[in-house]
Amino acid sequence: MARSRRITLPFFPHYVRQPAVAPAFVRADDYHAYLYVLGRAATRHHLSILGYALAPDAVHLLVLPITAPALSRAMGQANREYALWRHIRERRNEPIWRGRFHSCAFDRPQLWAAMRYVDNLPAPISSRQAHHEGDDPSGLLDLDLWREVYGPVRWNRFAGIADTEFEAALTAGAASGLPLVEMAQARAASR
Repeated sequence: MARSRRITLPFFPHYVRQPAVAPAFVRADDYHAYLYVLGRAATRHHLSILGYALAPDAVHLLVLPITAPALSRAMGQANREYALWRHIRERRNEPIWRGRFHSCAFDRPQLWAAMRYVDNLPAPISSRQAHHEGDDPSGLLDLDLWREVYGPVRWNRFAGIADTEFEAALTAGAASGLPLVEMAQARAASR
């Protein structure tokens, strides 16, 4: 069976979901280790991290790739390095991730709804606090674009707003690998 199509568009924000086979994070330092290897991979492959939510069953990211291969290379490196770290620590070699990561691109005006979605996911570690306070002590997040449009005071007024239609389209887009623009065009053509 052929792999599902996954399209990466440079300079467009992407929602990324990496499902886990078993709990990907079992100890508190697992979350910090994943953020560390993700930061290294993002720097190396020119990928801006705009938001994240790390849950035991999946990693959710908002990223901005500078080149088409940046997303897959950064995710591949981060997932390999984190899996290696866990395998060495636990002295066993069981899979952590369930297949390839899922992703979809979307337009910049939709970025804020996507950021609210990721920040509001039930996850022990997320970018929620960094966005509410306007400061990221880890240095992982690229907050420049967010500061230009929102900043902490304005973000706190809009952070709780949900756009269920967009959120459903975002998760469906990640599963299909198609940008949200293509999904909207395909739906309109089928009517």
